[in-house]
Amino acid sequence: MPSTHRATLRPAGVPFTDVEFTFGSSFPRPRERAIREGYGFEIELPAVLDLLTSVDEGVLKAGDVKDLLLRAVGAMYQGADCWRYEDDDKLAWCRRDGTCQTCDRHRDAFAKSLEAAAERWRRWMRPEQYPYAVGSSKGLHEVGCPVLRRDMPEDFSPPAADDAEALRSFAHLKDAYDPYDRPTGLMPLRYHVPFHAMTEEEARGWMEHNTGPKGGRYYRRCERCAPAP
Repeated sequence: MPSTHRATLRPAGVPFTDVEFTFGSSFPRPRERAIREGYGFEIELPAVLDLLTSVDEGVLKAGDVKDLLLRAVGAMYQGADCWRYEDDDKLAWCRRDGTCQTCDRHRDAFAKSLEAAAERWRRWMRPEQYPYAVGSSKGLHEVGCPVLRRDMPEDFSPPAADDAEALRSFAHLKDAYDPYDRPTGLMPLRYHVPFHAMTEEEARGWMEHNTGPKGGRYYRRCERCAPAP
């Protein structure tokens, strides 16, 4: 949604107070560039004319005006939620700055995803204690089932919780409008463990939880390994 902002521009000796900017109402393709370089921003015409007058009178140089406007864009970037409009540019600026709002919003979820994956792997390595497993499609298997083992990773190498690049990949992928349309430049997430192993008691509880009041099952048993908790 377009937003309106006011900023005071302060070149040497010539303050321009309450200059009105808008963001998000127009993105002209002929002059497309990074948002931090002004793309998507508009400025009131009287302020532009006053700035040009200052250049004509020798009070300001054209380079001063350019730097002034770009500093204003940088100051408004967060308040205008500009990061929501970024594509690959958002990744570039995130790497340059070391982090971004997208990473901050997904930081806790990233840490929890690492904890969940580590717990799944711990269980997977103890088949005698956790002999059954389920995946996202709600198929119940024995942990020795070849159908299940085909999709499980051979080893588990999660990144550190403070790994900035791993967080960046997790956050920017989660924030994509279509998670299958992976933003370019992201490292692959290699720590995903697709199945959750369970004890026999947990498996029976899971089956009960996924059975309707009239006995209808909201899961399926693997026909190959025929699990029977």
